[in-house]
Amino acid sequence: MEQYDFIVVGGGIVGAAVAHKLAQAYPEAKVAVLEKEGGLAQHQTGRNSGVIHSGLYYKPGSLKARTCLDGYGQMLRFAQEHGVAHEVCGKVVAAVGSEEETRLETLRLRGMENGLEGLRYLDERELREREPHLNATKALLVPQTGIIHYADATEALLRSSRAIVRLQTTATGFTQEGVATRKGLVRGKNIIVCAGLQSDRLARRDGVEADLQIVPFRGDYYELSPPAQAKVKHLIYPVPDPNFPFLGVHFTRMVHGGVECGPNAVFSFAREGYTKTAFSGADTAAALGYGGTWKLFAQHWRYGLGEYERAFSKTKFLNALQRLLPSLERADLLPGRAGIRAQALRRDGSLEDDFVLRQGERAFHVLNAPSPAATASLAIADEILRQAGYVG
Repeated sequence: MEQYDFIVVGGGIVGAAVAHKLAQAYPEAKVAVLEKEGGLAQHQTGRNSGVIHSGLYYKPGSLKARTCLDGYGQMLRFAQEHGVAHEVCGKVVAAVGSEEETRLETLRLRGMENGLEGLRYLDERELREREPHLNATKALLVPQTGIIHYADATEALLRSSRAIVRLQTTATGFTQEGVATRKGLVRGKNIIVCAGLQSDRLARRDGVEADLQIVPFRGDYYELSPPAQAKVKHLIYPVPDPNFPFLGVHFTRMVHGGVECGPNAVFSFAREGYTKTAFSGADTAAALGYGGTWKLFAQHWRYGLGEYERAFSKTKFLNALQRLLPSLERADLLPGRAGIRAQALRRDGSLEDDFVLRQGERAFHVLNAPSPAATASLAIADEILRQAGYVG
């Protein structure tokens, strides 16, 4: 049976970035990437907004803050060198009213502390030139923001890594010889697990004791009709409300054309369920049997109810979008896709706000990697190799 120097579990962008970095650090090593689906980037990587973030929102000194801007630069360089379509289009964060203007200034200062360049407020004339349809009393331009299709980037990263990709190979546990899968043992000395929505389950099977559990949240998107797409020149984001756990609906241009708007954020009854009625008994039991889930519900039930209303009411979703683009009409919203956010939740009901990396008995695990993990993936891979002791 073939023996590998490194085994990476997970064929999303973080796993692909790890394989790419291993190829750079160990050009003669044999690397295998195990992916349970029949294709790469089938879950979070292939279903996110495609934004190359720059680190505006993250707590200074956190792993997110440290890896986001680094990852932004690395992702742009990789895309340029390997012909992956991308664009640095910039983002406008729009405040409506004095309370949001105060929070927007806090964001600007945080972005500067995190090392962002070119942050500036748009005066009324420039705002009208850049985003004539936007409703905002104050708007912050974030030039270091781009768009890409992360599934394309994943494919390119794995091509550059020369790793052996084994699809439809579901990891079930770990032994001294390697990774146990539903197709048998894959032998290898060094194991790195980047399993996204299944990360906590595999970590527990490797003896990782973390006060965290993945609780899935589905985000639904609409696409703008072709006439409405012309109303969005940059990416347009609201000022996040610190009292709520998610960012809020926003407008995202896509690198292959079109504009998405959303997402909402609703509890999902299936970790890999992308429809409003998707259900998994095992996933539901795990989430609702976890005390942290109920504490989160208790803290944010009003917010959650509003998100569910938007999930099932196009009119409610439109109302949320019209706060930033008042001229949007119901006919401008076309059915879009959905994604699932693998969010680690603590027992006290708080969301784990940072990336979480842990060494298990046999493997090194990425336990929590929500947004901006795709942007930061190459920098996260550097951090993994350092923490796991594979590089100095």
